[in-house]
Amino acid sequence: MTDTLSVGELYTDLEDVFAAAFGYETWIHGEIRNYFLARSGHAYFDLIDPDHEGANPPSLSITLFKSDLRNVAASLRSHGGGVELAVGVRVRIAGRVGAYPQRSTLQLRMTAIDPTFTIGAIEQERERVLALMASEGLLDLNARLTVPVLPLRIALITSVGSAAHADVLHEFERWGIGFEILQIDARTQGAEAVPTIVSGLQTADRLQADVVMLVRGGGARTDLVAFDHELVARTIAAMSTPVFTGVGHEIDRTVVDDVAHSDFKTPTACASAIAERARHAADGFEQLAELVPVAARQVLQSTSVLVEDRSARAARAATNRLSTASLVLNHAAARTSPAALRRLDSATATVGELARRLGPAALQALANATGTVDLASAKAAAHDPAAALARGWSLTRRSDGSVVRSIEHIEHGDTLTTLVAGGVITSTVSTITPSGQPGTPNEGPVQ
Repeated sequence: MTDTLSVGELYTDLEDVFAAAFGYETWIHGEIRNYFLARSGHAYFDLIDPDHEGANPPSLSITLFKSDLRNVAASLRSHGGGVELAVGVRVRIAGRVGAYPQRSTLQLRMTAIDPTFTIGAIEQERERVLALMASEGLLDLNARLTVPVLPLRIALITSVGSAAHADVLHEFERWGIGFEILQIDARTQGAEAVPTIVSGLQTADRLQADVVMLVRGGGARTDLVAFDHELVARTIAAMSTPVFTGVGHEIDRTVVDDVAHSDFKTPTACASAIAERARHAADGFEQLAELVPVAARQVLQSTSVLVEDRSARAARAATNRLSTASLVLNHAAARTSPAALRRLDSATATVGELARRLGPAALQALANATGTVDLASAKAAAHDPAAALARGWSLTRRSDGSVVRSIEHIEHGDTLTTLVAGGVITSTVSTITPSGQPGTPNEGPVQ
């Protein structure tokens, strides 16, 4: 009769088998799932085989006790702190393989990690995605899109409430431009990062924004793996809206930076670039508005001179032709005999007909020239500043005559003159309300 083992004895024998087969330290690699840090300071997670085909990849339970966790954290810091234990991160770890009797599972008690493996895996995946996108002609599709001259409707995709979110809003407010910010919340790390970023990008494209901003603050290199994901890259390539990125620290670079229209080192730098573009366009419009009346007067003057010249030339041409015909007639009359009087009568009739026809032609030339003057006058009137004032526009200047373009140009107690249709309004500044505060007129909505 064979020996009968208790459950506990079986697990004890299994521990011996594992020790004999694998020793006291075994290195394995895989992708982290279900990471959990308990109040006790112990960490627990599953390690799966990400290359396994099928819906249920092989999985191994990992236990990282508090004392070993301190050693692992120190090892990560010694390699620059670019790797953190988080869901979706590929790692190479070491530990002792054993059985966990209370749950009837196989587990590994983790004792060490190889940070260089994780960094290498991230870079390898990044290069794979970039090479694939390039081979399919998708790498520069978004970069070919045209950014509006005056981008004011901005779709902002980030973790709402994060430091990056606050930095972007503060930068836009600092410029004092009436931006319309469409805020779209997305997770920027962890298991939900990729699906929420993809959803946010698709939503922003449907909103028909002028520019889409995808931003995230700094962190470990493993915190940015979602921005290297192939699905995120393909979503950007398929968009009809230019995407600007500001992800991580100044030294970080992810796949989205290479696929997007424009990339910037930080979220703040990304917002500043958009604001600067808008300010440049607005200044250009103001300068153009000031030049329109001058150009209209110049066109009117040159057209008037042209009309006068053409009228004089037409009159001179008619007079010259008539004088020439008269001279020819007189000369012929002096040389002809009475027998040629009939030919003289015929020539006289011809001259009369010519004179009759030349008169309307000269008048028609003068009418055409007059029409040209009228058209130029109508164009000048359309661009007349007085017409703009009649439509509801106004122009405000300080006491020194300079135009007020922003609240940064005025102070309490300044005397302002506002030109409107029908006259000038003189006022004294008592209250200055920056954009973004309650009560501000023409405030760009924040959604």
